Amino acid sequence: MTRKSKSFALEIDRAVDQVCSPLYAQMFETVFKKQPSHLSNEQRILLTYYPNEITWYQGNRRQEIIERIRHTHLKWFNSWLGEHNTGRPSYVMWSPVMVDIMQHITNLLFRIDLDDNISSSDSRNEFRQVANTIKYILLSINQSNPIAIDLAAIPLVQELLLILFYFTLDRELVNHLKSLQLVDIMHRLLRTLSKHDEINLQAHRILAIIMNEADIKQLQNSARITAIFISFINDAINGGIPYEARLHNSLRSLKVLTQHDQIRKELIKQKGDSVFLRCVVEDQFNILKAKLPSLAILLTLAFNKDFAISLRDNITFMNHIRSLALSSERSLQLVATALIWKLEKNFETTIKIVQERAPPSSSWVKTKKQYDIMISYSHSDKKLCHHILDLLEKDQLRVWIDSRLIDDVTFDSVVEAIENAEFVFICMSDAYKQSPLCELEATYAVKCQCHIIPLVMTDNYKPDGWLGILTSALVNIDFSKLNLDKAYQELKNQINLIHSNDSYSAAAPQNQMYYNHSSQLDCVIPTTVSTKEIKKNVCSIVEYPYCIDMWTEDHVTSFLLAKELDILLPAFEGMNGRLLHNIYDMCISSQQVMFSLLKEDVARSQLTKTLSLKSYFSFLEEIKVYIPLKMCNGANSTSVICNLM
Repeated sequence: MTRKSKSFALEIDRAVDQVCSPLYAQMFETVFKKQPSHLSNEQRILLTYYPNEITWYQGNRRQEIIERIRHTHLKWFNSWLGEHNTGRPSYVMWSPVMVDIMQHITNLLFRIDLDDNISSSDSRNEFRQVANTIKYILLSINQSNPIAIDLAAIPLVQELLLILFYFTLDRELVNHLKSLQLVDIMHRLLRTLSKHDEINLQAHRILAIIMNEADIKQLQNSARITAIFISFINDAINGGIPYEARLHNSLRSLKVLTQHDQIRKELIKQKGDSVFLRCVVEDQFNILKAKLPSLAILLTLAFNKDFAISLRDNITFMNHIRSLALSSERSLQLVATALIWKLEKNFETTIKIVQERAPPSSSWVKTKKQYDIMISYSHSDKKLCHHILDLLEKDQLRVWIDSRLIDDVTFDSVVEAIENAEFVFICMSDAYKQSPLCELEATYAVKCQCHIIPLVMTDNYKPDGWLGILTSALVNIDFSKLNLDKAYQELKNQINLIHSNDSYSAAAPQNQMYYNHSSQLDCVIPTTVSTKEIKKNVCSIVEYPYCIDMWTEDHVTSFLLAKELDILLPAFEGMNGRLLHNIYDMCISSQQVMFSLLKEDVARSQLTKTLSLKSYFSFLEEIKVYIPLKMCNGANSTSVICNLM
């Protein structure tokens, strides 16, 4: 160790010892009570200089130091917070000095974004207690200020929201925040501080993580939320290095928010993609904390066809992501190759699927797949997925999972695995739903007509949004609720049941099915072709199988066009009759909810069109003819028409 490094180590040790001394808490409380306009030299060194040194120390002792400070001060801080900040008037007007030292202690105790893990159970428990205290304070502020919040309370609110935001960076703490039911408190807070952009940003960065689909649909101001994020991200980009952390944290939160259709639509409408393009293309931005989330956001927006076309036509951008696809950073490479596939190869792959689809014949032959199972999962759920993988491989099943690949994983390899798998397990969790990569995998598995089995990975998880629609008609296996062995047995039972149903379908006489024997390739719908062109070029199917479950994708497409229901083409893209039957059943059981979901799905793909009630009910009326009647004889009721066939 050099003399200079020894000197610095001694300085850090001195700073930590001083900050962990009883004098720190005493001096902090003195400043709070007196609210001075400036600090004494002793106060400045202890309350700002030393904390700042520790906050930005990146040596190998960092985790040990941070845990020592947490162990020393978390209980005291929570006690002080609850005792002196009840949330009820009258509020102590914080001086700029108080705001400054509060930010310093927040950085020391709670800045998980600086890679400070919560390595002790005591610290984690104290964090939960701090979250409880913050909820109580914010609730009191809401109740005391139902119309407009006292200006004196704003610095307190701002700091409390910042602490809660840092808590959203830890998965276990997120679960605790959700249990506190903070969404309503945040909404009431936002109503009373609607013009305070900083608080709006902080609140929505928290809401991005803790809201579910039902919560986001209650938002009345998605346009304003989007505008605030775009503005702050743009300012952070232009602000340079001092604003890096804000840029990274805002991109992270917005990446989660873009799972919701309203936000996606507004980002496209407000041309927010320009800030993400800058982060991706310009060299000065951090690869993992700026480029990666920006690419993920662009991938999410590319589910809108018009936006995907405009992005694909951006030659500079496309050339740049091709270079990122060669990155040594595995996660960046995967997202880059996924975006390239989405923009350039998706249509080619659709054609390949149609070309390789076996033509109808008098005998049904099942094609042996390369893999029995492909596991689609978020790496946040890797541990449980690998327990399931071990059980599958003990049963000698051929399983594809990306973590088993030695070479770099590109999305092309994921696509190949889906195409060559009989079953795709969708490992559902918040992290899965929030990932555009997972959304791309799941929707492509539907297009490939794989057997999909959803597995619940986390406690009390209920899929909503795109994942809820995709899995609503399927049987979920809850690995979080059942013990591993019991859940795995249920999974095997479900696989066997699907195999039995396949055998039943294979036994159905093929000469009862009506096919159009003209080139199926002509029925494929390119994303860049207008509806008029589709109507002109699509092959016309005069007769359809009596049972909708026997329809191919081509039957579905032709039917929608023939009945002038092409508005629904984006929503039903890649669906065969069996999936369309599931949609119909969902519509009948919950017509209003399904109308809203389908309307959102259509709007997501076509910004200029909207699904009308007339089209919705016309679809239900037209399709009803092909829905088989049920024999009501218990759990094994089967289709009368399909039985006759």
